Amino acid sequence: MDNSLSPKMDFGGITKTEGVTYNNSIGDRSHAALTNADFLRDSCAQMKLGVGPRDHQECPHRVTFDYYSPSDSSTLQEAIHAAYRHLHGNCYVMDNERAAELESQLSHGSLNIREFVRALVKRDFYKDRFFSVVSPHRGVELAYKHLLGRPPLNQQEVAAAIATQAAHGFDAMVDSLVDSAEYSEVFGADTVPYSRAWTSASGMPMINFVRMAALEQNFVTSDRNNGSASILLGNLTKGTALPIKASKKVSFVGVSAAWGTGKPPANYEKLWRGLALVGGAHLAGMLVNVLSQMAGIHALDRIPAMFLGL
Repeated sequence: MDNSLSPKMDFGGITKTEGVTYNNSIGDRSHAALTNADFLRDSCAQMKLGVGPRDHQECPHRVTFDYYSPSDSSTLQEAIHAAYRHLHGNCYVMDNERAAELESQLSHGSLNIREFVRALVKRDFYKDRFFSVVSPHRGVELAYKHLLGRPPLNQQEVAAAIATQAAHGFDAMVDSLVDSAEYSEVFGADTVPYSRAWTSASGMPMINFVRMAALEQNFVTSDRNNGSASILLGNLTKGTALPIKASKKVSFVGVSAAWGTGKPPANYEKLWRGLALVGGAHLAGMLVNVLSQMAGIHALDRIPAMFLGL
C-alpha cells in the first residue's frame, strides 16, 4: 500500500473538523462500481490524480479513506457518536431518540457508514428539526452542511436542491447529495461527514470559510438555535455581508477596577489587615494559655473570662 495515500491513523471524533472512519461491512470491500459516483472515483484512482477534497465540477479525486477503515468496537462507538453530533448539528440526542436498529445494522456489517448516514438524515427526528420547521432555503443549506460538510457554493446549488425536493420529496434530495461524486470522493463508504470548509481545500473558494463560520456561529451551539430562516440567502443572491457573531468578552460588572491590578481595593485591604491582627492576637493568647497550663501556672486561667466579661 502506498503510505503517501494513507489517511491519519487516529480518528477525529473528538473534533468537528476531521473524519471518523469505520468499516465492518460483510464481504470483500473490492467490488465493481455500483453508481456513477463510484465509477468516477475509481476512474480517477486509476488516473492517479492528486488527493482532494475540493469542488467536484469535473472528475473527483480518489478516496483515501477506504485504505484504512478499522472495525473495532471503540471506533464503532466513536463513529456513531460523530454521526449523531454532526448530522444533527450538535443537537443533543437522548438515548430513547437514538436509532437503535440502524446502529445494530451498522455494528453487524449490514450497513456501511454511508448508508447509516443516509438513513439517519431520513428519520423523522432529523426532519422534525431541520426540514419541516425551517424555510426551504435553510433546509438545503443545513443539508449541505450536514451531508457534504460545506455550505452551498452558489444559489444554483440551492435552487437545484429545492427543485429536487419539490418534485420528488426530501428523501430524494438527500439521495442526490449522498450519491454525489463529491460525497463519494471525500467521505467514501466508511467515513462520517465532518465540517471541511474550515480548511483551504484545493479549488474551494475562500468565501466558503466565511459562510461556514456564519452557519456554525460557534462550536458549542446547535443548528436548532440559529433560527429557521436562511442565513446564506442574502450572501448567495446579492453578496450581502454575513452575520457572524463574535464571542463576547467576559466582564465582571460591579467589581472595583482595583481588582484588575492584582490588589484588592484599599478599604478591603484595611479590613483584611484588621481581621488578621485580631485573629493573630486571639491565637497568641490561646497559645500562651495552653503553655501556662502545661507548666502548672494557673494565674492566667481567668484572663479569657475577663475578656468575655465573666
